[in-house]
Amino acid sequence: MTRVTAGQAVVATLEQTGIRHAFTVPGESFLEILDALRDSSIRLVAVRHEAGAGFMAEAYAQLTGRPALCLVTRAVGAANISIALHTAMQNSTPLVVLAGQVPRPFRGREAFQEADLVASFGALCKAAAELDEPTTMAAGVGRLVEVAQTGRPGPVLIALPEDALEEAIEDARATSDPAAGRPPAGGLAATDVPAPPDSLVRDLLARLSNARRPVIVAGGGVLRSGAVAELQAFAEATGLGVIAAWRRPDVFPNDSPRYLGATGLAAARTVRARLREADVILALGTRLSEVASFEYTVPGPATELLHVDIAPGFGGARPAPALAVRADARAFLRAALAVLAGTGKSTRSGQSIRSARGRDPHRSSVADLAAQRAVDLARDRAAYVAAVELPNVGPRGPDEPVHPATVVAALRRHLAPGAIITTDAGNFAGWVARYLPLPPGARFLGPTSGAMGYGLPAAVGAAIASRDQGAPARPVVALAGDGGFAMLMAELETAVREGLRLTVLVFDNAMYGTIRMHQERAHPGRVAATDLGRIDCAAFAEACGARGLRVAHDTEVEAAIAAALADPGVTLVHLLTDPRVISVDTTLPG
Repeated sequence: MTRVTAGQAVVATLEQTGIRHAFTVPGESFLEILDALRDSSIRLVAVRHEAGAGFMAEAYAQLTGRPALCLVTRAVGAANISIALHTAMQNSTPLVVLAGQVPRPFRGREAFQEADLVASFGALCKAAAELDEPTTMAAGVGRLVEVAQTGRPGPVLIALPEDALEEAIEDARATSDPAAGRPPAGGLAATDVPAPPDSLVRDLLARLSNARRPVIVAGGGVLRSGAVAELQAFAEATGLGVIAAWRRPDVFPNDSPRYLGATGLAAARTVRARLREADVILALGTRLSEVASFEYTVPGPATELLHVDIAPGFGGARPAPALAVRADARAFLRAALAVLAGTGKSTRSGQSIRSARGRDPHRSSVADLAAQRAVDLARDRAAYVAAVELPNVGPRGPDEPVHPATVVAALRRHLAPGAIITTDAGNFAGWVARYLPLPPGARFLGPTSGAMGYGLPAAVGAAIASRDQGAPARPVVALAGDGGFAMLMAELETAVREGLRLTVLVFDNAMYGTIRMHQERAHPGRVAATDLGRIDCAAFAEACGARGLRVAHDTEVEAAIAAALADPGVTLVHLLTDPRVISVDTTLPG
């Protein structure tokens, strides 16, 4: 019987699950895994910081639907990647983290870098476990990879003791299930794509049919299930407008007459108003988080909420939806479209959609409601388009610092269809959220956790995913403020080493702008801990082997962004933005 180490068996199982990439800051606690990866089909990428590894893997998983692997060492590595674990949980993204653990005989003796990893970081994850039995370790890893992808996706943390990884066992094919955790190409296991009951689909459609001002709020579940086209067809069939959940603007074509903007920070003023006017909201594939729901003020007390999600309903002290449907977004939309087309099955013989719920005799006819919806939708769209027209910043002299609106205007003109945009947390992002419509086919990745440092490494992961998908590499643009960029700026070297096509825009106002904005509102003129010094980001880019462009004035913005987007390699544009403009709604005096 062939003998292998437990670490080799783990890597063989990871290959069987469909994992193709691993990101790591290497550590001596998992040398057996690193060695086994050399002989595997999994491509290993060395990065500069564990948080960078986590953000790269998270972005890769968002774009491909398949988890990527992160390898970190004991307490220090696990602590560094914890921000990415939290982000993956908030973003509902499958992420697999293997953390090397101290040898089993040393546990509980204050061993080097020892910590209870499951107790310390498991609460940030969908699941966490320490697997210390070599003969069952591989099978356990396979099961946890499956957990990361099924139901509401999320991160899993797996602690593996160093000595257990090195122990010899029988051939992995005899000690683990070869199908354990193996996902289909789309991510979710076929058995975990729940089809909605026909009766609930008809009930939901009846409620929408009888509503006067219904609207759809669509989130990441639509993107994960690949249901953007189905959502478009459903909106057309029902005559409804669509609002994207926070940091999910790619869930619906932004140039569609049915697109009414996105919720959350810096949302257009029309978005919250439209949601408050709604008598029925269909929340599709979204958790309606604090930011997405405007601090839980949406839906209001007079609005009926219909929730379709892989895990519907909410925790905590939140009202339950009037109707909750557990379903994959695409499965629901296809079932609903079949009913609307008259081809769907019925569990109630002869019953129409309109009568499934019962109609108020004082309501207008369905035809009248449909006609009024068309008028309302046109008005809603016009109001939204007006609200996101870029502000006129006035004539600015050649020595004026860069205004964020000038950057957004240039991006509007030069972003190509199919571009992938990643964004960091920061007040600069408000200009993008409100004023930058996505070009056709574009993807948008942002941390709903509010994690700083996300933009650059997420762009690296996105560029690797784009390159691996076989088609010509899509342009990838990372947007970051100076504070967030500096946190993981070393990953620029990773992008160069990987030979990626990547554009990085750094909005530098020499401050932690979001906190300064809140500070000025709460304690005007009393600045504390929000000023930063300047870093020559363009020079840093050159030092990493990338191209660096420094832009100090509005008049230089257009040419620099055009050149950066046309470059086939890694280019960073350092934008020295006006420090008086700290948000889309707040300008400092002076």
